[in-house]
Amino acid sequence: MNEKLGMQIIGNAKKTIKVHQSSKSPFVRIGVSILYGFRRAANTVVRICVDRNFRSILLLQLLNSKNVHQTTSLTYIDRYPSIFSACREYLNYKQDIKILSYGCSTGEEVLTLRRYFPNAQIIGTDINKSSLDICRKLSVDDKISFIYSEPSEIQKHGPFDAIFCMAVLQRKPHEIASKGISSLKKIYPFEKFEQQIIEFDHLINPNGLLIVHFTQYSLLDTKVASKYKVLGNYNQNDYLTPVFDKNSNLITNPQTQNSIFIKRHK
Repeated sequence: MNEKLGMQIIGNAKKTIKVHQSSKSPFVRIGVSILYGFRRAANTVVRICVDRNFRSILLLQLLNSKNVHQTTSLTYIDRYPSIFSACREYLNYKQDIKILSYGCSTGEEVLTLRRYFPNAQIIGTDINKSSLDICRKLSVDDKISFIYSEPSEIQKHGPFDAIFCMAVLQRKPHEIASKGISSLKKIYPFEKFEQQIIEFDHLINPNGLLIVHFTQYSLLDTKVASKYKVLGNYNQNDYLTPVFDKNSNLITNPQTQNSIFIKRHK
């Protein structure tokens, strides 16, 4: 059997299953549902075997769900140029800059930050060990390092003049939107977001920057909001998925959600 014929047989089988999904017979519909269940399970098993990143994320969700925020590793070079430029301009007064890229994925953000901050010490951190393995194979200078995202380990490298947390403090935003979910209480509660912001607060120098962009919650709803003031009008108005309040409930008419914050003096 050649590959073309095999694909044709699979295609015909899929069409047959779809037709029988609307069958008047409950037995046929149940049978089709069972077949779909087996198919999804088989696809998952195949991905676990062949896709290391998928396997790593799945294990994180199963074994370390307490510390997991975003579950995808999507990233690319110079993803937020206006925000990076604004932070460079603000920090221009300081000579020895130390930066944390929190949730650095496969390292593209760290490489980007090096372009904007050529002399800074940059720490990239991620909870996905598969992504970190990729990061550690990058050709970088000796002022860049990648570490596992463990609070005690991050603290060893702080405090920081800027913490970039870009598209990390959220959970499956597109799926949440497509399903019309109105509460994140059981999926990604506000308390989890707030606790991470509080951890960041302990790591930032006075007058330092905390950049929290593309997130389902607002820093200004947290307990440490009074310690920060907004820098400029940089926001996530182009974030086209739902945002939620401090009760983890959907905000139907959200206000502009700022992204760059300056830590006030103590």
